[in-house]
Amino acid sequence: MASNTIIRQKYRKEFTLEFSRDRKSMSSYVTTTTKGSSGSNESAAKMFVKGAPESVIDRCTHIRCGTQKVPMTPQIKQEILHLVHQYGAGRDTLRCLALGTVDNPPRKEDMNLEDSREFVKYETNITFVGVVGMLDPPRAEVHEAISRCRNAGIRVIMITGDNKNTAEAICRRIGIFNELEDTQGKAFSGREFDDLSPEEQSEACRQAKMFARG
Repeated sequence: MASNTIIRQKYRKEFTLEFSRDRKSMSSYVTTTTKGSSGSNESAAKMFVKGAPESVIDRCTHIRCGTQKVPMTPQIKQEILHLVHQYGAGRDTLRCLALGTVDNPPRKEDMNLEDSREFVKYETNITFVGVVGMLDPPRAEVHEAISRCRNAGIRVIMITGDNKNTAEAICRRIGIFNELEDTQGKAFSGREFDDLSPEEQSEACRQAKMFARG
């Protein structure tokens, strides 16, 4: 709580770049007052970014290690994504968000804030800070409700903004998939579905039990 208070005292939020489906992230643009080389007060800007790990990490060029910034490497990216995959699988599935900063963002007057398609240009050269995982278990009655639907001949499909690995783990937990069920042809990310031909998409809609984000 103290850390949150200190951050709020140090930075003033100017505006938010709202979440968009294409970049799978959002950010807050903040300013703070620092001492310039001449000793006078100067305003400095920073952006705090959060979003889907695979999207945010792909745009990271550095990683925060204590008070230092070190270059991000392909190997480090893969290690982080591997951990995210582990967090998003198993019985205690965590919904993960990657956190980062843009330490030298464009000036507000140089940004197009009316077109969300432009936001990804400003959320680049990100410094990776970490990943947070949130435990959000399904409500206790969900499994029974799905079982009753199945017994009544109702086909249950889950469509979610979670990534595919997390979504599959949740589906197993609530009974859409059995614990050992092969999900090939029954679970698709948005990107996988988009890559199918129209005929294959029609077949997927007839057979699939789960659609997750791309």
